[in-house]
Amino acid sequence: VKVILEIHCEIFIYSIDIMIIHNIFLDVGLKPLSERSDWLKNIEENKKIHPEAEFILWDDEKVNNLIDTKFPQYKQMIFTFKHKFYLIDFIRYLILKEYGGIYMDLDTRMKQRLPENIKFLHGGAYAKEGINNNIISLPPDYIEKLLNFCCEEYNRITENDLYKTMPGRRFINSVSAGMFGRFCKRNNIVSDVNFRDYWWDSECISWVGLVNKRDYCKSVKLGCPPEV
Repeated sequence: VKVILEIHCEIFIYSIDIMIIHNIFLDVGLKPLSERSDWLKNIEENKKIHPEAEFILWDDEKVNNLIDTKFPQYKQMIFTFKHKFYLIDFIRYLILKEYGGIYMDLDTRMKQRLPENIKFLHGGAYAKEGINNNIISLPPDYIEKLLNFCCEEYNRITENDLYKTMPGRRFINSVSAGMFGRFCKRNNIVSDVNFRDYWWDSECISWVGLVNKRDYCKSVKLGCPPEV
């Protein structure tokens, strides 16, 4: 009887189509999340847009437990990461492999509800046609391909002497947006929705270091949340 109940329970869980949205906040020696009112506001507003969704905030404890219990095979690679920002990018792929759903950076805020039956999502930023890994949703077989590609690119780039003098490019092109953009282009992945139509994004500001956020957002037609 116990076995039958467990089987029925598992079937019941997977028959319900629940949107899962993942956020990550790891301690990198800067402000704690409790002092990031902008990011907390984003979480609050995103929950208003999709109140039915399950939001999961991944902290250091959850991330370490996920690696230890589900992905110990990546520990050796993770140990070689130059700083925790590598892990913040890499762990989102592992989270999506294990749990599915949608990954969203904490500095992104939704403008409107996503349509149903989304299959592919990728983010964007300062470049009009750019692809970013600040928003990700992919079918399971693509996540597996993405993980393999990321590991290959990480090994290739970290062994390249040219990148040893360019730590920023090494990071972006091995585990972050540059790597993800190449993966999407090689696999002909196009987001089912236009990033700018569905999200505000402050990341583009931090990347180029501009002070006048509202003017910059207007210049790239991203728009800003009202309080920016």
